[in-house]
Amino acid sequence: MLQPNTIRLKLLSLILLSSMPLSGCIKTAPLDVQQRPQDWGMQISNEHNFYQISNTLYRSEQPDDQLLAELQKHQIGTVINLRSRDKDQENLGHTQLKLVHIPIHTWAMDREDLLKVMQQIQQAKNNNEKVLIHCYHGSDRTGASVAMYRIIFEHWSIEDALREMKHGGYGFHVIWQNIPKIFTPENIKWIREQLSNPSEFSPT
Repeated sequence: MLQPNTIRLKLLSLILLSSMPLSGCIKTAPLDVQQRPQDWGMQISNEHNFYQISNTLYRSEQPDDQLLAELQKHQIGTVINLRSRDKDQENLGHTQLKLVHIPIHTWAMDREDLLKVMQQIQQAKNNNEKVLIHCYHGSDRTGASVAMYRIIFEHWSIEDALREMKHGGYGFHVIWQNIPKIFTPENIKWIREQLSNPSEFSPT
């Protein structure tokens, strides 16, 4: 029997999906190649929306057997899956990759979700491991996570991080207007504090 919270999430999902034919598929326009800053993600594979973000962080859509070869080539050790469905166990479970599942609902994403991702990145950095972050398309949940990474670990401004998230050519969808609202100075400060004092974090 479905729990009340699960039922509410499914109903909300149906409502959002019903509004998507007109606006949900609209993506923010990417900057032209000539205007694109050099410190934005470097495309490795257009087919898999696979980009190198830094020396230790990568992003993509749901990995498959083809992308696995690229992950191994780039010596990625940790894969963070933001989808509700944990398809990584099916696609990557036979490998030596560390598989981390942080299920996030795009329409309900909050600072606690992004903190969990940052904690995993921090742990991987401490272990000198390269990280891949992905969701289904590698556009929205992944985009928000990478934007927060830019702010927390690379000290970008909120404005610059959101600009890359929306216009970096990763496929960010216009409909998710709730995502940029997470990026407030208060939330940034809170995430930094939790990363410095992990024992103080208690999910709400």
